[in-house]
Amino acid sequence: MKRRRAVRATNRASEKREGRTSGEHYRAGYQAGYALGLRLGQEDRDSVFEGTSIIIPVDPHHDEAIQAIQHIEATTPHLYEVLVADAGAATNTRRYILERSGAVRHIKGNSGESLAHVVNKAMSVSLGEYIAILANASPNLDNWLGILTGELERKPVVKIVYAGSKAAGLAAAANAEHPALPASGSEYVLSCLLFRRSLPSEIGMWPEANRSVEEHMSHWLERVPAQERLQAEASSLFVSRKL
Repeated sequence: MKRRRAVRATNRASEKREGRTSGEHYRAGYQAGYALGLRLGQEDRDSVFEGTSIIIPVDPHHDEAIQAIQHIEATTPHLYEVLVADAGAATNTRRYILERSGAVRHIKGNSGESLAHVVNKAMSVSLGEYIAILANASPNLDNWLGILTGELERKPVVKIVYAGSKAAGLAAAANAEHPALPASGSEYVLSCLLFRRSLPSEIGMWPEANRSVEEHMSHWLERVPAQERLQAEASSLFVSRKL
C-alpha cells in the first residue's frame, strides 16, 4: 500500500475572524479536508494518510453514531477519517450517513453479519496510520485524539492506548507493572482503543462472537502484553454511556 505525506488545508480568512471557537475551526478544517481528501482519494485510492481512522461501531442496541460524529467534528483537528461500522444502525442514522456521504464512510454489514465482522471490515479498509475505535462514547475535549496519539508516539514500546472511566491515568499506567484490564461485567467502561494500523496483523482481528463492542475491546486487549499497552483516564476525554 502506497503512503502519502499529509496534506493540510487552511482557511486564513477564517483564522482571522474574531470570536471563532476551536470547534468551528475544526469543523471548517474537517469540511475542507474531506473535500480535498475526496479528490485525492479518487486519484489514489490505495494511499495511507498520516492521520487516524476513527471507527464508530453500531448495532441495534448501541447507536450513538450521529452524536459521536458531531462531537468528533467539533473537537478533532484534521487529518482523520470517520468510518461507521454498521451492524444494525437505526434508520435515522443510516439517513444521516447517506447525507454525509464523502465525509463519513459507511461500512455496512450484510444481513446476519456480526458486529465483530463489520468492525474487522472497517479496520481492513481504513487508510489512516492509526486506528481509533469508539465504544458508545463521544469526544468531549479539544484535541483528544492528539493526546492519545501523542502517548503512542512518545512510547515506542506501547502498541495500544485504551481509555476507560476507571483508568488510573496516563502517568500511573505508564509506571504500572501490570495494568489492570476491565473485567467482564465490571463497572469499568471502555471508551476508546487507539493503535497503529499494523496491530491487527500482529495479534489478529476480532473473533466472531456474540459480544458487545466493549466486551470485544476487553478480550482483544488481553492479546497485547501488559508492557505494550497504556491506560488513559477517559472521564476528561469522552462522554460515555453504559447502555
